[in-house]
Amino acid sequence: MHLIGLREMSRQRMVDLLDSAEEYLDGSGEVVTPPSHAGKLEGTTLGMLFLEPSTRTRVSFEMAAQRLGAEAVLVTAGGTTVEIGESAADICRTLAAMGMDGFIVRHHDRQLPHVLVDRLEVPIINAGNGSGEHPTQGLVDALTLRRHFGLDEDLSGLKVAIMGDVVHSRVARSDAHALNLLGAEVLLAGPPKLLPSDDRRRNWPGRETTSRKEALQWADAVVVLRIHDERIHGSIVDPHEYAMDWGIDTSIVERYMKPEAVIMHPGPVIRGVELSDPVVDGDRCLVLKQATNSVAVRQAILAAYFGG
Repeated sequence: MHLIGLREMSRQRMVDLLDSAEEYLDGSGEVVTPPSHAGKLEGTTLGMLFLEPSTRTRVSFEMAAQRLGAEAVLVTAGGTTVEIGESAADICRTLAAMGMDGFIVRHHDRQLPHVLVDRLEVPIINAGNGSGEHPTQGLVDALTLRRHFGLDEDLSGLKVAIMGDVVHSRVARSDAHALNLLGAEVLLAGPPKLLPSDDRRRNWPGRETTSRKEALQWADAVVVLRIHDERIHGSIVDPHEYAMDWGIDTSIVERYMKPEAVIMHPGPVIRGVELSDPVVDGDRCLVLKQATNSVAVRQAILAAYFGG
């Protein structure tokens, strides 16, 4: 059993994972590990192959593994045979032969998780494959919205705008699939060059707009994305112009957003470009809730995929 993307996941499977994640949050929304779950993965060794930069995803997976009693072995690009040209697939095959029980993989190659599924007999969790998907973050964002708006199961009736560099964002893909599957209305918003082209549009749920005003006035929640410079060939976005046209500061919030609307961001936030300091640190912003929920969701995922 593997977790590569959310596009093919059933609604019931997604709801079950979100319900399981609730078990790892207490009444005040803080992360907990029930005693009955604390040793659930004792004796399990997980290979964490993180060949792209990561803070939130890597640390939350490490914390989730430790809380469940598993041992997480981190492999990064620096100081490993990746530096001398060994493929990520061959590294995973070698580590599996050493006794790894599964892998959590982040890599710039969109095809790598699929290659590993074909070549290995242990579970593979996709922690981000280039501009492909980021399924665990999609579940984190769905849980954050469900809890904030007090929804029992799905997100029916909720209006969510995904705004910014949509086409280069793996979070945008996973969020769009997850939120749509759970009943939310999805709006993709951004400059034309950062939205899916016509030939790719059929793979995205929801409609599009190139108006910041329209997106913010419509939405109950806005998932704001950074500019993914590492995935863009050439300079197509001027940060100053982008901040003027698509950034959100307190004046934009007051002018356009609904009184109860909230802001999310998968991180890292580039302050002063996507969001101003007062907005990031304000009550509408759920960034820290997303961070808390990420440990709960990843405990639920590890328990489901490695716990038997």
